[in-house]
Amino acid sequence: MNELNILAGSSFGIKGVVGILLCLLGVGAIYVGIKFYNGMKIDFSTKDNVPQEDTHVPTTAKIQNKVKTTIPDFSGNGEKEIVEWTMVYEVDGEKYKQTIPDDGYEKGQIIDIKYEPSDPNDYYLYDKQAEQERLEAEMRGESPDEQPPEKDKRGLGAVVLGLIFIGIGVMLMIG
Repeated sequence: MNELNILAGSSFGIKGVVGILLCLLGVGAIYVGIKFYNGMKIDFSTKDNVPQEDTHVPTTAKIQNKVKTTIPDFSGNGEKEIVEWTMVYEVDGEKYKQTIPDDGYEKGQIIDIKYEPSDPNDYYLYDKQAEQERLEAEMRGESPDEQPPEKDKRGLGAVVLGLIFIGIGVMLMIG
C-alpha cells in the first residue's frame, strides 16, 4: 500500500522543514532581542496597576500585623521567607482587612490608599505626596522628566542567538 507523504515531490525533506523552522525562530529571537535592547521591559509587579479612569476614593489604612510565610526555595537553597503586612481601613462604618507586600512598613503606621466606592475590597496603595507633586508640576505647565529607556545588553545576546539559529537553518536547507 502506498503511503501519503506530505513532502512527496519536493527535494526538501525533513531537514529542510527543520531549517525553515530554525530560520523563523531566529527571526523571532532577533525581533525580541532588538526590542529588549531598546528598553522593552516585562514587569509583572502591581505597583503601576492604576485604572485609567480612576473612580477610586482616597483614604488611609493602618498597618496592623506582620505576616511571615516560609516556602521552599526552588533554587535548592533551603527555604525562602515572604514578609507581608495586614492593613485595616474603614468605609461607611465597615472595616476591611487586606494583605500587602512588605515595603518597610512598621506596626501602627498610617498609609494612603484608594478604594472603589462600589467595591471597597478593590483598592490600591496610593502615594499622596507624589501625586500632589505631580499635580503641582502639571499646573505649572511642567511635564515629568522622562528618561529614555536604558539599553539592555541581554537583547544583543538574543540577536546573536537568532543569527545562529538562522545560520543553522540555512545550512540544513541547502545541505
